[in-house]
Parts: sequence; C-alpha cells; structure tokens
Amino acid sequence: MKNCLKVVVFCIFFIFISTAIFAEWSLVDSTSFSKLLPAGEKCYVSVQSNTNFLVLTLPSDNLTDDAETAVEIAPDWLKMDLRDNFRRLDENTQNLYAGLIINATSPFIDEICFEVAHIAPQTLTSSMDTEVLLENVYFVYMTSYSLDYVEIIDYEGDDYYSTTLYQVLEDGVIEEFELPREIYYWYIVHPKLHKEVPNYINPDTGNPASPPTGVFWRQFLMNHSDPGYTSLETYLDTCNVLWKCEQNTTDNGAVGAVTQWIQDVMTFQSNPHHDQPVRIYRQHIGTCSVHSYLTSAAARASLIPATVNVMYSDNHKINEFWDRRWVAWEPVNTFVDNPGGYENWGWHVASAFNWRGDSFIWDTTEKYTEVCTLSVNVVDNNGNPVDGARIKIYSSPCVSWGCTAGWTDYNGQKQFILGDDRTYTAQVTSSIGNYPASGMETVITNSGPGIFYNWNVTLPGTMPVLDISPDSPPANPTDDYRIVVNYELPNEILYGTNFDDYNEFSKSSSPGHIDFFICDEDNFNSYMSSQSFEAFEINQNNTANYVDFVLPSSDSWYAVFSNEEKLTMTEELHVNIELYQNVPSDIPEDELKKLYPQLTLYPNYPNPFNPETHITYYLSDAGEAKLAIFNVTGQKVRTLVSGIQLAGEHAIIWNGTDDNGNSVSSGIYFYRLKSDNIVKVRKAILMK
Repeated sequence: MKNCLKVVVFCIFFIFISTAIFAEWSLVDSTSFSKLLPAGEKCYVSVQSNTNFLVLTLPSDNLTDDAETAVEIAPDWLKMDLRDNFRRLDENTQNLYAGLIINATSPFIDEICFEVAHIAPQTLTSSMDTEVLLENVYFVYMTSYSLDYVEIIDYEGDDYYSTTLYQVLEDGVIEEFELPREIYYWYIVHPKLHKEVPNYINPDTGNPASPPTGVFWRQFLMNHSDPGYTSLETYLDTCNVLWKCEQNTTDNGAVGAVTQWIQDVMTFQSNPHHDQPVRIYRQHIGTCSVHSYLTSAAARASLIPATVNVMYSDNHKINEFWDRRWVAWEPVNTFVDNPGGYENWGWHVASAFNWRGDSFIWDTTEKYTEVCTLSVNVVDNNGNPVDGARIKIYSSPCVSWGCTAGWTDYNGQKQFILGDDRTYTAQVTSSIGNYPASGMETVITNSGPGIFYNWNVTLPGTMPVLDISPDSPPANPTDDYRIVVNYELPNEILYGTNFDDYNEFSKSSSPGHIDFFICDEDNFNSYMSSQSFEAFEINQNNTANYVDFVLPSSDSWYAVFSNEEKLTMTEELHVNIELYQNVPSDIPEDELKKLYPQLTLYPNYPNPFNPETHITYYLSDAGEAKLAIFNVTGQKVRTLVSGIQLAGEHAIIWNGTDDNGNSVSSGIYFYRLKSDNIVKVRKAILMK
C-alpha cells in the first residue's frame, strides 16, 4: 500500500517538478543541521505564508554549555555518541564529565571522550571516582612504552583517533597488523570489564577506597606483585610478539605470558565470587567467572584486546582476544584458539556471547558448537513492528535468567545463533506488553544443526502510528516557491537493559530510518493534535532521500521528520534544505530591483561547517562592498571582500582562517556585508 501511495504522489507532482525545471529559480534561503532524534520526537522546517525564508524547529538535546563545548572538542566520529550519552545525564553530571574532556591534554583526549560517550549512564552516575577515567587512559600510554610487541599510533585531523600496531609470529614470520579503531577503544581502553563498577578498590576488602589505599586494576596488575608472586610486567619482559598463532601453549608470546601468569597467581577452587580484578588478585583463588574477569583485566593492562565470553547454559565463562579475528582463550586449561574443547568435554553449548563495556552482548555461539538459527519477529496487535523489545532465551540447565538475550531492531526483528541438540524457551517483554504474559514459551525442541526456526510474536499493545494519507494538489497550483530537501540517516541507536548489571547499553547500526512528509498548515495542525491528516512526499521508514517540491499554494508549508512510530530507537539525522523563489526571466531590470532588495546576504552553506563554507550575496547595483568575519566579541577575524563589486550575485569561500592565515577555533562567527550604507549580518558555526 505504501508503494502505491508513493507512485500516486510522484505522478501528481510530476507536473510541479516539470514546472520547476523550466522556471528560473533563485536561492533565497538555506539551512543544514545534524540532529539526534529520539523515539517519539520530531523536527521540521517551515516556510511561513508571505515570507521567503526557512524556519527551523528542533527538539532540545538539553546539553549544558560545558557539554556542548566537550562535543565540539571530540573527534568527528565520536561527536554524536558523546552527545547521545550527555543528553541522558542530568546537568551536574554532564558538567562533571565535560570538565574531564575540556581539561584533557593530547594525546589522551579521544580516549577520554570515548569513555564518557560509551560508559552506560548507570555507571557514570554510580560511585565511580572520575579520576579513574584519567588514570586508565594515562597508563594505556605509559604501558605501551615498556612493551616490545605493541605500539600506540595517533592519527591527527578533525577525525583524530588512536589505535595499536602489533607484531605477531605466524608461520615462522613476524607480521604486523593494526588494530581496528573500534576494537582498540572498546576492548583495550574501555575500563569496564563485566559487571563491576570501574573504581579505586582496596585489594584487601574489595570495597571502594581513595588512593593510595584504593588502586585501579590497569597499573596495579601490571606493576604490583603480592609476596611470593612475580609481577605481570616481568612475565612480559621478553615478549616481542602478541602471540605465535599456536594452540594450547604458554610459549605463545604475550598471550602465553598472560596465560602462565594467571595459572601462577590463581588457584582454581570454589570461592565466593568478586567482580573487582584487584580483589580477585589479592585472594588468588576462584572458579571460572573470577578467572575470566582477571584475565580480561590482565590482558587489557598488557594492551591485548580482550573480552569476557559467557556460556550461561553451562554456567561457564572464558575469554576471547583479538588478532584479526576473535580467538577463544581460557588460561585455566591452557586453551588458546581451541573453541572445540568444550564439545570434547561432552557439552552442548546452548549459547555463547561476548561482553562489551557498556553491557551490550553479542553472539559467538557458532565458534563453539554446531548451530541453528532462530529468527524472532515481534509485532503489535495491528501487525506493526515493535522496536526495542527484549527477548530472553532459556535452555535448561542454565543460570537463573537464561542463556542469552537480544533486542528487536527497527523492523521488529532479532536473529539468534543457538547451539544444537537443545530445547529452548523464550519470552518477549516490551513497554506495550509481554508475550507470554508470564512464564516462557517453547520455541525450539531438540534443535538441529543448520536448521532455521521462526518465532512470530504478537504483543497485546499498540505501537504509535501516524494517521497519514496522500494529499491532492489544488486546482490552480502556484509555482512561486520551491524547497529542495536532501537528508540521510547514517546511524540509528538501539537501547536495551542488560540482565546482569541492569545497565542500559546503546548500540549503533547503519543506516537509520525515519518518516518524512510535507504538508500545509491546516494538515500540520491536525498532525500536531494527533488527528488524521494529509501530506505530500510521504516516505516512511526512509533511510535517505532527495525531495524537490514546488509549494502548490501560498499557505505556510512544513517539511517534517518524524521518529514518532518507534518505542526506543534514536535516529541520527543529517539534513540540507534550500528555498528557491521563482524569478520571471522577462521582468525589466528596473522592475526587478523593486521586487528584490538592493543588498541580499544569503545563508552560508554548509552551516555548521568544517573546514570551509560558501557565502553568497547579491548586489542590485555596482559599488563598494565589504564582507568580513567577526567573532562573538565583535573582533574582526577576516576580511573576505573589500572593493568595487559588479552588480549581480557573488560567491566566496571562507576556509576558517584569520587574516594571518591561522585556523580559528570552533565556535560561532558572524559574517557582515556592507554596501551603500546598508548592512546585512548572518551567523556561521565552525565545528571541528
């Protein structure tokens, strides 16, 4: 039905578009913006009746001034993530963590930005000492200077970032590889390993304590040794490669050294669990869970990218490390790259997943057993997809809550990779209801390898929907104005609460999806009051689009971006929109001057910009013209134009430098055009 609507709208407006092609259009205004649009929110650009400029209406992010400054400082690839996490914090907490970023020094800024952007809000607002985030990053760099198998590489520019370069012995030859950016930040830099709160911990009690009594695991595990033990740093002294790509041996580079250290400092024996690595080390005893936490901490302290791997179906935890792939690792049994070892024990692994620092979990089952696939499709009572619904999977025997979990995407879908020869039950929970209402439903009995299973779930509640239908053009449409809208959604963010630590993760995926339409004022008022309404250019669940639309009447018109048909997901929206006015080509020059002002200064594009922006202006008569850039204090930064200019339209580029050729800082600037005692001023935003 939606496709039919699009065809109808296209046919209706082919006449309008054709008119636009043959008209002579003059750009009179433009705007561009990037915005995070949470579920239930909308934004719009309007052209009010009898005006020739655009009006932008955006929901507030509720960021403090310090938080905005911190976002400006962050590398481009982190700006939206940092903005998203800030908006979920109260003002005092925003300012606390923004201060860490604002006062940070190179080369630590990107790592600190990442920590603040990707630690769950529940942890950021816990008892965590914020100094831990600074110490954590500092010792990432300090440790790199003492290790022979790894070095940190810092890339500069607006999209600055760091990563690590490793030496690996493979088939007798030392090879080098560079760690993917996201692996470096998530699995080396991130200070949260599993369920613990990153903090200064008293090793003797396991409780938070200020330094020097309290210590953080990164430096403590590397440099400290209890009586009768040897420091981890000593084990790594002779390592010149990350590992030797060999299975099940401690003579295996840095991975082998950490394996041997774990075996030497820990006794595998039942003991009350503790989540803090420094307390685990001080006790020197425990079973698989505490071994996995300590291994993950020791690995990251050694700049080995590592994570905790969870097999709740068998009440077991191990680790994985990264070398161009995720490699199974369990120091207790000297299992290195031996994922089949657990099936050899007679286990039928139901599910295995890796743990990320913000409490997101991702599936690794296929590595450890033969698998089947379960596709879950969740809709409301009208058949509309439900995003962000949590699916809990259980397979007996298992830990109390289940063996794995997942959350539906924008399309109401989630796919699980599960082990063979198991029976699975499941439950879906959502803000619009649960299924089943209580307990679990059997979804697979005696799973078979390679088989695809489907579970279709209908929840009792109703999703929010737009009651929208195609509008019809007026009998005698005008062609005075035209808007051109170009938008894209590079990412969308899914949120979910982890069963183990009740932290809310945020998981980006590409592309995003949004609803877009254009309507007149009467229909816009109906839309705003949640009534049925009509619109043009209806695009639902759209990922990107280019819309060229001639306004068919002199009413006020609204181009709307809506994320109101989702429950949880936030959309990253990038928009450029231009307004054109129809200029008849046969009007005499003296009449044209009466219609248009003597001096016109158009909005710069793009805005915000980096590294350069285009400034366009119109002079009705030849004469002296001056165009200059000023900062917010009124100080002149750059003179772009000064002298006699011909009549007509002119364009110039400002590259963000002052009169001395020096780059200016991020911030708000004003560009002022003066000619014949007439002055026009507009605002430009430079964001690095």
